[in-house]
Amino acid sequence: MKRVTVYDVARELGISSSTVSRVLNNSILISEEKRNLILQTAERLGYKKRPIRKHRNRAILNIKLFLPTHKYVSTHLFYNAADLIEGLYDGFTDVRVNIITRLAGMGGELFQSKKLGDIDGCVFAFSEPENEVYQSLVDRGVPIVELNRIHPDRNYVCCDNVGGMRRLMKELKRVRGKSLKPVYLGFSQIPFVEEQRRKGFLESLNDPPFAVEGQTRTLDTLSEITSAFLKGLKKDGYNAILCFNDVMAVYLYQCAVASGFRIPKDFSVTGFDNSPVLELVSQRIDTINLSVFQLAREAGEWLRRRIIDRESAGIQKLIEGDYIPGGTVWSNTPSK
Repeated sequence: MKRVTVYDVARELGISSSTVSRVLNNSILISEEKRNLILQTAERLGYKKRPIRKHRNRAILNIKLFLPTHKYVSTHLFYNAADLIEGLYDGFTDVRVNIITRLAGMGGELFQSKKLGDIDGCVFAFSEPENEVYQSLVDRGVPIVELNRIHPDRNYVCCDNVGGMRRLMKELKRVRGKSLKPVYLGFSQIPFVEEQRRKGFLESLNDPPFAVEGQTRTLDTLSEITSAFLKGLKKDGYNAILCFNDVMAVYLYQCAVASGFRIPKDFSVTGFDNSPVLELVSQRIDTINLSVFQLAREAGEWLRRRIIDRESAGIQKLIEGDYIPGGTVWSNTPSK
């Protein structure tokens, strides 16, 4: 049978082949009504897109990068956006890329602007698309990858949040021994990540070389960390506080010092992410490195293979974070 071409679809509808080509290549320059008509006609005629590779030295890809929006401004302090963008560029190597930034949650504007050209791929950084937006992208054949979010049916590159929290607990067990009594402080405003880190903490309570008793608490705001809150933890016998992330750890550290607590003698304190915010305190806080650059680079490499090389394989990858020692788990200086 003769292969159905763009020209056959155009002839059937009495429109130009360039209009049909734009729609079949995910262009946003065509109205939604006409786009649906062209797609329906192409399917009815049996049109199949040819798997022709784009030339690396000629392609200019348009990648939409969606950044998160949060009610609490402090959640933006845990990564450097420049590392994110640099990692994406590094992943595409010699392929020329236009990275177009948008805020997650603005799905209604995804295909409305006529100044952005075709959309070749989407990256949702520390956020996930609304179901309607996700389905619209899938229907158009646009590859999507999410960073630091895990969805079993979608493509993602994520920090190993469970493994990272277990690594922190391993270090606390090593330095405090069986006297360790830890508490994990979660943060309700980022539930996707909080769930994984809480899981890692709970699993680690029974990890070798011995089991310990611990508790979890969930905070809605950082302002819940007060002198009275810390005194309550101390009264209950807790001597280690594993914070959801570095932002919380820095806030807690400053509150503890101002309240007269000695870190790490009274409390061992850990963070998570290895964020730039750690530079705000004089004492280096022990943490797990979440390499935003590496997450983005992996996403860029996968999108390059998917778009340029036409590889069909998806990606669901966990990146192990290194333990970054500081001075808040145990002091190296002998007590006088």
